[in-house]
Amino acid sequence: MGLLFGCKSKQKANTNLYPNCKYASYTKSEAEAKLDSSSIDFNWMKIKTKVDIEHEDKKYAVQLQLRIKNDSLVFAKISKSGITGVRILATKDSIMYVDKLNKQYYNGPYSDIEKLININIPFTFLQNLFLAEPTFLYEGDGQKKVVEPLIQYSSNVFNKTENYSAFHQIQYFSCDSIKLQKVSVTDWKTKKEIWIEYKKPSDINGYPLNKKIEFKGILENKPFILATIELKRVKIFDDLTAPIEIPDDYTKMEVK
Repeated sequence: MGLLFGCKSKQKANTNLYPNCKYASYTKSEAEAKLDSSSIDFNWMKIKTKVDIEHEDKKYAVQLQLRIKNDSLVFAKISKSGITGVRILATKDSIMYVDKLNKQYYNGPYSDIEKLININIPFTFLQNLFLAEPTFLYEGDGQKKVVEPLIQYSSNVFNKTENYSAFHQIQYFSCDSIKLQKVSVTDWKTKKEIWIEYKKPSDINGYPLNKKIEFKGILENKPFILATIELKRVKIFDDLTAPIEIPDDYTKMEVK
């Protein structure tokens, strides 16, 4: 009788609570290992996008071209009607911002990115944003929650980091393929939130990416910037350059 009860208890303990969620049992470390094995391997990557932006009751349409050196730098060129307006070069430690229209520049630590673009984006998060590859900004297991068809991994709300700012992060993955669907990052210092949602999974030049990325910046439950990013072209290179320079007649921007 005791053996019979023991077997029943064991069967109950092994019951799959989420039969329609293939990766429901995955811990954060198991999810990271699975995701690392399926990430795109590259040295340099070139990405061409079209971006529609809503900011301060105004709408803009720009072309954004990126050159990314894996785990090293992100170079961005922002143009409108074929005319380059801004070039940005970001590394883990520094950021260079050149405004060609107003003949201004800024060159300083990466932590000043929030002063330049009005929102704080961790470097590793910035690099992976366009590839829909997850970036776990916290150590330890954090929290996990399954709400089919999604698995949610998040940092502990009261965790603080030793970086220039502390972030709370939530990432949502699909149950069937553990692909990133959406992510949010909250900057405790500024109280600003970033929400990113990935849509229209597509084959873009042979790479499994998302053709549409929706970006939302929120402060006090109200959006202060909205952007829809459409990926147009992606290509991998062994070597590229990040063409940015500061002309002698440009003035340094004052940022606070």
